[in-house]
Amino acid sequence: MKRRKFSTEYKREAARLLIIDGLSAKEVSDQLGVPQNLLYRWKREHIDELEASKPAGAQSPKEMAAEIELLRKQLAKSKRMNEILKKTVGYFSKEE
Repeated sequence: MKRRKFSTEYKREAARLLIIDGLSAKEVSDQLGVPQNLLYRWKREHIDELEASKPAGAQSPKEMAAEIELLRKQLAKSKRMNEILKKTVGYFSKEE
């Protein structure tokens, strides 16, 4: 079997889908037909690349990626809580 080669731009775009768009590695893997472990490596390499080229005094790309992940988790939790509250209000308003 012949080994596939991917361009740098292709790898960056795949990493962007993981980091910025917040897609899971499984989703990106299914879309692009690339193994998940390769996507994780591309993501790490892309962040390291950004880290090396960041201007002095700027926030670290690793810190930004961690912050984005944390904010996504908080948003998902808030959405779940909001849905629970909506159902609770609906339930108690019907009893009257």
